[in-house]
Parts: sequence; C-alpha cells; structure tokens
Amino acid sequence: MKGGIFSQIEAVREELPSSSRKVADFVLSHANEIAGMTIHHLAEESNTSAAAVVRFCRALGLKGYPELRMRISADTARTDLTGYHDIEENERPADLIEKTLSNSMQALQDTAKQLNDVRIAEATKALDQARAVYFYGIGASNVVALDAAQKWTRVGKLAIQESDQHLLATLLANASPDDVFFAISYSGETEEVVELMRLAKIRGLKMISLTRFGDNRISQLADIALWTSRAPEAPLRSAALSSRLAQLFAIDVLFLSYAAIHYTDTIERLQYTRESVKMLHGKK
Repeated sequence: MKGGIFSQIEAVREELPSSSRKVADFVLSHANEIAGMTIHHLAEESNTSAAAVVRFCRALGLKGYPELRMRISADTARTDLTGYHDIEENERPADLIEKTLSNSMQALQDTAKQLNDVRIAEATKALDQARAVYFYGIGASNVVALDAAQKWTRVGKLAIQESDQHLLATLLANASPDDVFFAISYSGETEEVVELMRLAKIRGLKMISLTRFGDNRISQLADIALWTSRAPEAPLRSAALSSRLAQLFAIDVLFLSYAAIHYTDTIERLQYTRESVKMLHGKK
C-alpha cells in the first residue's frame, strides 16, 4: 500500500458521502494522472462535480484542490514510501521487525503532515496561559497522557493526569476556567473521554484534543483539535499498533513548541529536576 495522502484517503473512504467516495476511488486508481488535471477535469472523469471535489479535499483536512495535487505529486514522486503492513501467520521475527519499522515510520510521516503549525501554535499558547492542565486518556492513550503530564510537570506547569474517571470528574468540578483539559483518544469516540469533555465544557475549561484524523466527537467538542495519522483497518490491526507512537510524537512536538518559547527557563527547570532525582539516590 502507498503511504502519505493515499493511506489517508483509504482510511477515511468508507466515511465519505457517495460523491466524495467517487472522487476518492478515481484518485486512488489514477494517482499518476491527478497532477495534470484541473478540478473540473477531475470532476468530469469521476462523474461528480467541482463542489464534490472541494468537499473531498476538505474531508482530508486540505485547504483545497491545489493542495491535494501538491500532496499527490510529492508522494507519487517518492520511491521510499514504506506503507502499512499487517502480520501473517507464523511470520519470522526478521520480517516482523521490518514490518513494525515500516508501520512506525509511515505513522510518523503521516502524523507530521497532520500536525498543522497554526493549531500547534494555538495549543502551545493555551498550555502556556493555563493555570493547570488535566491530561486524560484510557487504555494505550493513558500511557500518552502520563508521558505528557510528566513532561509539563518537569518544566513547572501544574499538570494533572488521573486515570480514574470519577476522581477526575471531581477534580474538574473544582477546576478553574483558566485551566485546560487535554483529551487523548485514538478513535476520537471513547465514551469516558467524551463525558469528561462535556463536564469540562460546563466548567468553562479550554479543551485540546489529540485523536486520529477524521470526523469524530472528541475533535468536535475540542476548542483546538490536533490529529495523528490514521492507519487502515487490518485483520490484526498491526498498523494501528503504531498509533501510540504517533501520539507520543505529537506530544513531543507540542512540548518542544512550548519549550521553545520558554527556552532558558526550560533548560534550568530540567536541570533542577535532574538534580532532585539524583538527590533521592544520594548522588551529588
């Protein structure tokens, strides 16, 4: 399977309305021709309309048809696309290593294209101005929430991670409108996360979400929605195992964006925390 924009199209294809799905099918089967097509030519060849092409581009999170052509041109020109691969029965460890590496690389490349710099800047500003930040995710996303809370704690931000939904609901009930709720869910549909976001909204907190690309309830509820790559479905969903890596990558980008505007202070605080940990073990 091709990666980049093509894996993104395949991942959301089933959720598209019929007209946009026609555009998607034509693009996937005529990838090498799109760069030379006008929007009206593509609409004619796919038996749709220019408006359907525009809606298709927006469903992919693109600004318009020119960006779609640019993305397709860039990806078809590459010869090192890795793509996603599912495992097979009794597969050799060497092959599993290669496929896991391929899936991870593709997830990182696709996520990098989803991390809009304007939204990263908005999220960074929100975190900078927050009195406290509540990170929440369940399952594998809980690991990401823990990592995020640890990062911002080290640089002096009041960062709270609580996996118990009821306890976090209690904390949010006493939260300030100056606080931020950071929701993490690969699917974007995790019910526990949705419920807490609704509570945070009632309390007036600003909300940031980190989900896979596509339309989902958590992104819709968030004030600032950040997206990671979306791996295609597979029997064992081995490609989706890299979703945690993609989430950690997004958190790293956001943290470094935050650190960049507090560069000197961040360096000092990281040094303080290292020294504090060493003191626990009697090291000087």
